[in-house]
Amino acid sequence: MSIAVLAAFASCNPTLIENPAPMAALSEAQLAQDLQIAQYDLNENKEYVPSPDGNYISYNMKGYSGLAFTRAADGTEKVYSQGNAGFFKFLPRRGSDPNQTLWFRAYNIDGSFVETSKQVTVKVPSDLAPEILNIAGDNGSKKWMWHYDNGATCWGNAGNSGAGSAFTWNNVDGKWWGPDTPDGLMDQLSHAPGGAATGAESNGAYMIFSDAGDVAAYTADGALIKSGSFDIKDYNPSRPDGWSVGTLKVSEPLSILFPFSINEGGKAVDTFDIMYLDPNYMTLVYTKGNGAGSWGEITFWMFKNGDDYVGALNANDKRKWTWDGENTCWGNAGNSGAGAAFGPGVIDGKWWGVDTPEGLMDQLSHAPGGAATGAESSDAYMEFTAGGDITSYAGDGSVIKASTYEVKDYDATRKASGNWQLGKLVTKDPAILFPFSINEGGKAVTEFDLMYIDADHMSLVYTKGNGAGSWGEITFWQFKAINE
Repeated sequence: MSIAVLAAFASCNPTLIENPAPMAALSEAQLAQDLQIAQYDLNENKEYVPSPDGNYISYNMKGYSGLAFTRAADGTEKVYSQGNAGFFKFLPRRGSDPNQTLWFRAYNIDGSFVETSKQVTVKVPSDLAPEILNIAGDNGSKKWMWHYDNGATCWGNAGNSGAGSAFTWNNVDGKWWGPDTPDGLMDQLSHAPGGAATGAESNGAYMIFSDAGDVAAYTADGALIKSGSFDIKDYNPSRPDGWSVGTLKVSEPLSILFPFSINEGGKAVDTFDIMYLDPNYMTLVYTKGNGAGSWGEITFWMFKNGDDYVGALNANDKRKWTWDGENTCWGNAGNSGAGAAFGPGVIDGKWWGVDTPEGLMDQLSHAPGGAATGAESSDAYMEFTAGGDITSYAGDGSVIKASTYEVKDYDATRKASGNWQLGKLVTKDPAILFPFSINEGGKAVTEFDLMYIDADHMSLVYTKGNGAGSWGEITFWQFKAINE
């Protein structure tokens, strides 16, 4: 280095560069003035275009960290986006007022915050989209449980076969492995972050999806694991790409039961390929980036309808039910009063029942005149339609009885019935298979207590007027769904 250069360095006088002044505390009035929002719709080319009543909202709070949310009358907040700017879908529930209030909160550097609201007019659905009807049900919210019977496996891995249409209500195409039951996930915690259980590792864990776009996962005893929001994109049952029928995106991975990609060191998934979805069954997949047909490893999840009685009974169209031959299909019990103790194949307080539907031929003393009806067969079935019709059929396919039906006063919590039935299944005429009350001389029943229903199982009871907890004799029926 030359002497001249050294001299130049020596003659430099350093100057202090000051940090920028901290942002001034924001006022509510200033936030209201600075906040910018815009609305968009998605056109047929999947492009976002400006719209005065669009359901896609963009916002900008000019550098202040914050969030966008709605606030219910009870003060409950639902967050749609976080950050000083964001973009989110805002679709109120069916039947809501199109004039809605959005709230925006901005945080000052000291942790304090200010809020302002904006009135927006948005489109409100008059009918549920098919995918929302399937996942959230016609009543607005729906329980989904692990699916692990009838050949299904709740979680595991498979090879990416590329054959999306080969996924069915109980089959994962290319399946390699999965635990026998959800309880077995306790042995798979190496796939969870830190090896920690979440509460999803249980046969009784479940999720609730709502038509407002909310989703939450719960432990078997009802404790919340995580809540968030969901969106279904590009839903098309015809599988135009030959693989999935759409994409499920959640804001919080743990709002899906055990959302961990297999063999990826605890990676939690928030975007899933929907491989199968109808009112009663849902199969999700995470491909781990392995392309369709590559046979690279993928992770799968299988769930089933846990409380949507409409979807279970008629699949929003029509559906068949037959005797549950694996369990006691008809018999008697004592009225224990513990409705929640009824479950798949479980009649609380059960005393006796026939071993098979054919065994009903020995029980014709309970039918009028001792005459067989055709229902005394493993092949007998009933069909429920969305229009409210019920028809029962003998094993040879001939009609036993046609009538109408309705479900009254359904309450998944059983609170309205004092923890007894879920609701009442009422038929105009006796059209349920072998609809006879036990030990009542051929009495045909048209009003049943609905004790249990999910995608696969239904239990009915006739109390004969014996009150809950009296241990007086009741008659029960157990049916299972026919998936075609």
